[in-house]
Amino acid sequence: MIICVDVGNTNIVIGIYQDDQLLSTFRLETKIHRTEDEYGIRLIESIRYHNLSPEDTTGVIIASVVPEVDGTLEKAFTKYFKKEPLFVGPGLKTGIPIKLDQPKQLGADLLVGAVAATSKYGYPIIVIDMGTAITLSVVNDRKEFLGGIIYPGVMTAYSSLVKNTSLLESAKIKVPIAVIGRDTISSIQSGMIYGTVGAIEGMVKRIIDEMGSMKIVLTGGMARYIAPFVPSYLYDEHLLMDGLKLIYEKNQIEKV
Repeated sequence: MIICVDVGNTNIVIGIYQDDQLLSTFRLETKIHRTEDEYGIRLIESIRYHNLSPEDTTGVIIASVVPEVDGTLEKAFTKYFKKEPLFVGPGLKTGIPIKLDQPKQLGADLLVGAVAATSKYGYPIIVIDMGTAITLSVVNDRKEFLGGIIYPGVMTAYSSLVKNTSLLESAKIKVPIAVIGRDTISSIQSGMIYGTVGAIEGMVKRIIDEMGSMKIVLTGGMARYIAPFVPSYLYDEHLLMDGLKLIYEKNQIEKV
């Protein structure tokens, strides 16, 4: 059993693989000040809740964009699972050359998404990951990671808007009945959905104008709300989990 962990600014997503099958996924809130024991116990409870046994763990791999929790998670897995996790970063084999001016600045999650996308769908490809931020990552026809775009996430942008605008109300993300909102909440929701769709399509168009035709894959926690409005894009809910598993297996092979 392989445990794949994607540490984001808001949530930690955990995927459990047995052979090639994704058995389960679950989320924990990312908390910098949580102890190794708190993380370890929560992980064990969640795994057992899904009728799985922590003792069956053969390996752990982590992609993190929150360095403050890396050491705590490493201690939690070492103590409670008796496995030292692999961290996605320098030294791990991925099969994708990074053509950035500062390669060490590349977020582990972006690299993992590119590994999964190129393996599953081919290249050139644009990977759109919708979480706390919306990131567009570009891999060219030589399977090189060129860079991309970072844009405010849906909830990040609108939380800031509501916080700084006294007459606006907070709203949950939801597809409104019509594009034109008839009250404050539906107007905000229209902006959340259709404004985000418009921004993503605009950025994708500019990338394609510069690079030529490319496949496009959409993933991340907010992607399910946007995917129905961009039917030409591929939607892959578990793209990063698959990428982590691929990187883990590649590095086990490299050790042999």
